[in-house]
Amino acid sequence: MASDSGLVCKATAEVEKALDNVDDLTPVSTVADTEVVGAPLKKALATLDQAETELQTAKLREYRDQVALYETFVGLIRQHKTMTIEEAGQQLKAKVAPVMAAHEQLAETTACVEVQELADSMDDCFRDKSKDDGPGKADS
Repeated sequence: MASDSGLVCKATAEVEKALDNVDDLTPVSTVADTEVVGAPLKKALATLDQAETELQTAKLREYRDQVALYETFVGLIRQHKTMTIEEAGQQLKAKVAPVMAAHEQLAETTACVEVQELADSMDDCFRDKSKDDGPGKADS
């Protein structure tokens, strides 16, 4: 996964370099000049998109692998019928840490919005607006 992060950093540096070249254009630059500096920018942006996709894929793969390992461990715990719930819980708690770490890494690159949170924020928006237009509003 570190190499995927490195690819993102390298691609970001290439985009910044290409943007510097675009920034060097002046009002007297020609269309040909813009094409010359635009091509590396387009390539750098495509490389950055690919690197980000690979990083996201690597993080998702790591998360799935950790979940699979945890599920396998849960299956092993189930075979110990004499184990107490407390003992099982302690063992499972230790094994869930890598799953949680992989989940946090995945969440860093994933923008997830809870549907309920979105609905609540929309309700708040409508509620606030209705207060302004309601009968309690003073006449001006």
